[in-house]
Amino acid sequence: MHHISTTIWQTRTSVKDWWNSNLQIRLGSPKALSSLMMLISWEIWTERNARVFRNTAIPSMVLICKIKEEVSLWAVAGAKHMSAVMPRE
Repeated sequence: MHHISTTIWQTRTSVKDWWNSNLQIRLGSPKALSSLMMLISWEIWTERNARVFRNTAIPSMVLICKIKEEVSLWAVAGAKHMSAVMPRE
């Protein structure tokens, strides 16, 4: 992910501000975007807890794979809006 430039990212004053600004992005279903943001936040939070409380850590690419796998599982379980975010491979 070296091609991503963080220099154009805007600083947000709170998570709520970040959340609301991301919901303004029109990339498809707002429901899919909300679900994706919740899923990503949850996976980062659980990784943070593992690092703090269990002194374990996984590489960032493994975390990204976990997120992709979870999105696929949500889609298979019936969250049709998630299929738009992460088409089956």
